[in-house]
Amino acid sequence: MLLRASRSLVTARLHHHGACAATTPAHWPPLRALLQPPPPHPHRTLASAPSNTAANSTEDPKAALLVIGDEILSGSVTDTNTPWLAKLLHARGVDLVRVEVVRDSAADIREAALRLRDRVGPGGFVFTSGGIGPTHDDVTYEALAQAFGARLELHAATVERMRASYAARGMELNEARLRMATLPAPAEVLFTEGLWVPLVNLGGVYIAPGIPRLFQAMIGAHRERFTGRAYVSAALYSALGESFIADQLARVAVAHPQVAIGSYPNTSEQAEGAGQAAGWKTRLGLSSRSQAALDAALAALQAELPHLTPTPPPPGTPTQGL
Repeated sequence: MLLRASRSLVTARLHHHGACAATTPAHWPPLRALLQPPPPHPHRTLASAPSNTAANSTEDPKAALLVIGDEILSGSVTDTNTPWLAKLLHARGVDLVRVEVVRDSAADIREAALRLRDRVGPGGFVFTSGGIGPTHDDVTYEALAQAFGARLELHAATVERMRASYAARGMELNEARLRMATLPAPAEVLFTEGLWVPLVNLGGVYIAPGIPRLFQAMIGAHRERFTGRAYVSAALYSALGESFIADQLARVAVAHPQVAIGSYPNTSEQAEGAGQAAGWKTRLGLSSRSQAALDAALAALQAELPHLTPTPPPPGTPTQGL
């Protein structure tokens, strides 16, 4: 009965947000209740939310990611969206400054989203991953609408794209599926070719599903929005462990604040102990938005540590300790 009635149900919802005559599980919040405008959040309203364009700021754009899902915190699902997004944003000159993971709790999502939006500032971006779906624990749209004083409403274009997608698989829309087209408003709704699921931009908070295939396709399709000054980078290698070169690294880092200098030990089995075949013990990674600053830091490091090489030493090079 629910499936047969779905087409008229969708039409009625889009023209008049009336109640659905179909039966839904008692533990689900009814769609009618979700469509009621929430009271404004005491700390932030949509009208006061920072702009989502980095062009309005003279600072390099910052970003944060809010990963949502009990399954992530329980360890039953491994989050692969974080490293993917980190690489994408770094390549585009955007600094990912914070990643948080919260459970499927509307209160936790609201609190974290507001905090992260403040953290990235007026020219920054917040991405959310997860909590979008047809079941009772998919509360991301509802929570973010409450956080920013938005309302929830069926989005006509999303419904039509969803209808076509499900029809191609011999299925119709029902109450549960319509939850996934009930979006915060006002908001910018972005579509990705080949997908009906929207990427919703709510005042600089980009709301995406947690399924990696969808998250990565949707963010990747709109990557041109997320742009800052490009990074330049370089690497140097040492046959000595980190403790042998730590003092020199600290001096150079203090003298060259425009350059991020990271030290990374070789953790391969071949590198364990001294004199093994790997040829290097420590890799130094340098990055900056200034080529001149990067070149100066490289010169300073090589002056402090003449043995450093821009390529890994050949296998068999003697190495020493940690």
